[in-house]
Amino acid sequence: MVEEKIEKFIDLLLESYDVANKQEIISNCSFSYTNPAQYIADNEAEWVIESDEDGAFEFSVTNELFSFLIRGDKIDEVHELIDESLNNIIGDFPMGVKYVSDYFAWLQPRLDQENPPLEIIELADSYSDELQLMIVEKHNVENISKLCQELKVHFKRTTVPY
Repeated sequence: MVEEKIEKFIDLLLESYDVANKQEIISNCSFSYTNPAQYIADNEAEWVIESDEDGAFEFSVTNELFSFLIRGDKIDEVHELIDESLNNIIGDFPMGVKYVSDYFAWLQPRLDQENPPLEIIELADSYSDELQLMIVEKHNVENISKLCQELKVHFKRTTVPY
């Protein structure tokens, strides 16, 4: 059943986070999936379905998980947000890195050293030119990818070159 998939999807995304309102997030995303027009109207986001009539659920993922997402249009800005999210364990932006793929190739070995190992994924449409990323536990990435495909949510591993 789709509601179970949505619950598993949100659980996997939020596994390493302390979330007081996880059931509300799951409920809102499920509501969006079964009642897309009402969810869009309730959130004053008619512009979403004007450009993508099937975009309500993906919008709900972005909307409901907004405080967990890392968004930026410049990789050095993204680095600062990632480092801040990880309590400043990464350090300064690497000198000489110019391209997004080079940055993530530099970053992943550091994330692999965490317990549990982490990975940064690109999740859902940012509705802009910004990267929209989320830090997740690495062991969940394959299942997240599968659920994104089934639920029609944009997903990309940052470890795969851009």
